[in-house]
Amino acid sequence: MERNDTIHYFVDANSSAGYVDLYDQSFGGLSRVVELSDFPDETAERLLFYLSARAQEEGRRVEVIHHCLTNRPMGLILPELSAGVINRQTWRPGAFSALSALEDETLSEARNCLKAAWELFGEARVVHDEWEKYYIENLDFAAADNLASETCERLLGGKRSVYPGGGSMVERFFGAAAAFGSVDHIPSLTANLQKRYFLKGRPGTGKSTFLKRIAAAAKEQGFAVEMYRCSLDPGSCDMVLVRELSFCVFDSTAPHEYFPEREGDETIDIYRAAVRQGTDEKYAAELADVTERYRAIVRRATAQLSSAQRALEAFQRAKLPVFSAGTLAGQQERLAEILFED
Repeated sequence: MERNDTIHYFVDANSSAGYVDLYDQSFGGLSRVVELSDFPDETAERLLFYLSARAQEEGRRVEVIHHCLTNRPMGLILPELSAGVINRQTWRPGAFSALSALEDETLSEARNCLKAAWELFGEARVVHDEWEKYYIENLDFAAADNLASETCERLLGGKRSVYPGGGSMVERFFGAAAAFGSVDHIPSLTANLQKRYFLKGRPGTGKSTFLKRIAAAAKEQGFAVEMYRCSLDPGSCDMVLVRELSFCVFDSTAPHEYFPEREGDETIDIYRAAVRQGTDEKYAAELADVTERYRAIVRRATAQLSSAQRALEAFQRAKLPVFSAGTLAGQQERLAEILFED
């Protein structure tokens, strides 16, 4: 059974900026990293399950990294051992291996579908900008700024980290645009926090700016900050989490909409605090139109991701090795020797 302090997240994304990789943020500072190259997804997942189970039997914390197309585990980090392992993807831009260099039809098809998806997400970003204008034009910037200041003071006022050294920030994704639609790991990441703040608003109401302000202040005051970027617009921030203070603030709007459900959950509503009353109603027809156009493009992008995943599965079946039980067991032990050495 998985420990309740295990967290799950992504280090890469299919986005409006193309393929975005934050691998170095999570793995760059580790003492030992094993990169699996061209392992079938199923084999890699079985290796990771073994390593995770062993770590948890030894009472160690585990961070599970997920595949941004399938949401299957593709890596893990053992923070207390400063060690990690990840199955690097054959299809990713910049990948150089014998298999990634093959002029294989299914691999080429997968890459073409991924490129098409990224271009469609870029189109969706343009439509999203159009969506935002209706709210930007009706936003009381002073009121939004005051709400951000009050929240920073409430969460961080007069507090300093008890740990030596300066503040730090690691950037990740809590969600992904996967081959079957949007997925996120907010419940895992926030399970043990005492306070969760659900940031509500509309496109263009400054949610990302609000979150970045909290993140910067927390880092300035010496805390270790986890910043989770938007998987479709990686320039935006969707969540700030400070474990030392046991709180997070996150963009709780579609496609990752949540509502308070336990003690310590609260809502912060930028729309109510800073947007001209009646904006939704005044522009109802225009907003319905832009919303549907945005969602239609995202659906087309998701279909391309689905096609890419089917092609990648065909590629793996045709080109990647099938591991026998004995070979798999040997690889498990070999990885464990590397990762769990004192």
